[in-house]
Amino acid sequence: MKNIIKQTTLIVFLFLIVSNIYIGISGMRIADEINYFEREIKEIHKKNINLEKQLSLYDSYQYAASRAAELNFVKKMVPIYLDNLKYALNR
Repeated sequence: MKNIIKQTTLIVFLFLIVSNIYIGISGMRIADEINYFEREIKEIHKKNINLEKQLSLYDSYQYAASRAAELNFVKKMVPIYLDNLKYALNR
């Protein structure tokens, strides 16, 4: 009876040791993947900031004015006011 208990205890301990080693290796692999994705997120964040800066440049009035000058758009628009009877709604 004692021999069976010793063998069962030994098998349980070996199983626990092997499972602990497997869990440790899996944890290290997952930690490496987390570090990889954190680096990717940081790189994407930097690219996103640069793209936002470029977008704000293209969205500015100064950029529009400089592009208009390059393309020889020099005529200024005259706003249309609805106070003029020509554009008023007839009812």
